[in-house]
Amino acid sequence: EVDEAHYLSKTIRDLHAAKEKGGFEVTEISVGNLDVSVCEEILISLLSIDPSPASSRLAEICHKRTDGNVFHLLSYLTMLQEENLLQFHLGMFKWTWNCDRIEEETAASSNVVDLILAKIAKQPQEMKYFLQLVSCLGSSFEKDVVLCALPQMRDSTACECDMNELEDEVDELISLAIHERFLESQSDLRFCWVHDSIQEAALKQRFSESEIDTFKFKLGNALLQSLTEEDVENNVFDIVNLLTSIDECPEEDRATLLGLCLKAAK
Repeated sequence: EVDEAHYLSKTIRDLHAAKEKGGFEVTEISVGNLDVSVCEEILISLLSIDPSPASSRLAEICHKRTDGNVFHLLSYLTMLQEENLLQFHLGMFKWTWNCDRIEEETAASSNVVDLILAKIAKQPQEMKYFLQLVSCLGSSFEKDVVLCALPQMRDSTACECDMNELEDEVDELISLAIHERFLESQSDLRFCWVHDSIQEAALKQRFSESEIDTFKFKLGNALLQSLTEEDVENNVFDIVNLLTSIDECPEEDRATLLGLCLKAAK
């Protein structure tokens, strides 16, 4: 599941544009959500178990919580294991679970976004802030952009901030986010969300909708003030999206925003 700005989406569009000249066909296969029976087949395969009433009930719970989304199903199972609701019993040499306990423990979470929010809530404060910040940068982001934005968002100047220490901190946060399966690496300097539902959960934490818009506007200004002119042009769409998140742009920023919108429109 990727948005229109993702590299995969762009590659598919490029293939469609080139197929007539290249003399090849592009076949797209739409994959919908899984039904309960397929969820059970996946559980049976992953856990190396035989079909049983217990596996059927676990599949029903998983399907109810994930709506049959494959990524959400795997994330849900991972969460169950991390919370010791799904355990491998060494003595019996098999996976064990208690469906009543699973339903009770996850009753407050109607979907996987709620579960991811709960997982994010357990992270250190610095990680929660970092995830919320990069969630505003789209489906992927450059580490250098984060390094420019963080001092401004913390109301500290680049001169007051030791850039080596800041880079070490950002590297540590990115490593932890990858370990926790929030992010994945696209290159040494570029990272993306493992799934858009994680980005959605990271954005929603702590703030109301109006507070999120204010946070985005502040981030847009931080990028505008800290990035080089070339980097501003390279990230103009993201910056414009951030600056237009509030209902009414302050009068002193309107001329700058208009200039950016003109650049984005070219």
